[in-house]
Amino acid sequence: MSTMTTMTASFPPSIRLAQAVGIMTSAFLSGGVLAVSYGFVPSMSLAPNTLLVREWHTTYGRGIAASPALAAVSAVSFVYLSYNLSFTLNHHKAEVYALAALVTGSIVPFTLIFMKNVNGKLYNKVEKSKGLDRTEEMDEKEDKKGERSHELLGWWAIMNTSRALLPFTGACLGIYASFFMSS
Repeated sequence: MSTMTTMTASFPPSIRLAQAVGIMTSAFLSGGVLAVSYGFVPSMSLAPNTLLVREWHTTYGRGIAASPALAAVSAVSFVYLSYNLSFTLNHHKAEVYALAALVTGSIVPFTLIFMKNVNGKLYNKVEKSKGLDRTEEMDEKEDKKGERSHELLGWWAIMNTSRALLPFTGACLGIYASFFMSS
């Protein structure tokens, strides 16, 4: 029997299910967020600014609809693990699971606090684009350097990539606690 199998075999199915859900959900969330930064943003950077901000708005809307729920499912799974192991000899694992829950769940406040400014500026661009054809360019001559649509999207992508590291770290902590910490 392998070391990994031995390490997880002593836990009941509910613990193993919570491990799988917590790890997979946080990893899926991280991958989805990264896919937007590395797949969507480079291709949209070639578009006229009116189309760019509208597509950002659509993509962001989809992300904001799914990401908090995924973060919550993962964090709840890790909290469940932490709580159930905190009263056993596995209290060190419980601490790592608690940290995984905290880090994964922090994607929501990170977005609300650190990305509020750039999101607000992009939302303003979306409003400004209304009434224009998607192929028309918005007039951004008066905008300061760093405040034009393409520049804002580039800054947003950097912050979004940073945001993806939170659930990725949660997944790594979950994997570490589940498979590499001794019981």
